[in-house]
Amino acid sequence: MDEALPDDPEERLAKARERLMSLHAEPNSGPPENGSPSDRGIGTADEERVRATAVAGRLTGLEIDPRAMRNSPAELGEHIAAAANAALDDLRARSASANTEPVVDPAALVQTLRAVQEQGMRQMALINQAVGEALAKARASMR
Repeated sequence: MDEALPDDPEERLAKARERLMSLHAEPNSGPPENGSPSDRGIGTADEERVRATAVAGRLTGLEIDPRAMRNSPAELGEHIAAAANAALDDLRARSASANTEPVVDPAALVQTLRAVQEQGMRQMALINQAVGEALAKARASMR
């Protein structure tokens, strides 16, 4: 993004939004599906018969050994939840120890940018209205 930014604030916001949308659309803009061991958390349960993998704070894989299917549905659910939580805990521990920066979600940035732009436009409308009223009163008092 080495190009010069336009002077108009609306054009700047539009350009920033376009750039964020293009980042969001790029296939490699998000976290890797199968990250390196340092950015992937792994958790197991039921004597490692249930194995979960997490990348970038999201569950990306779940492996269930056929022997685990002998458990009741409630027990299997508990083991899946335990493995998923262990994977997320492992991921957080690895991220904290690696001192990595959090992954930026372009979609969330676009949403935030839109909200900021809308709020700014509302405030600008209020300011314009107040200035217009002040000018009208000044003109009326000059007559």
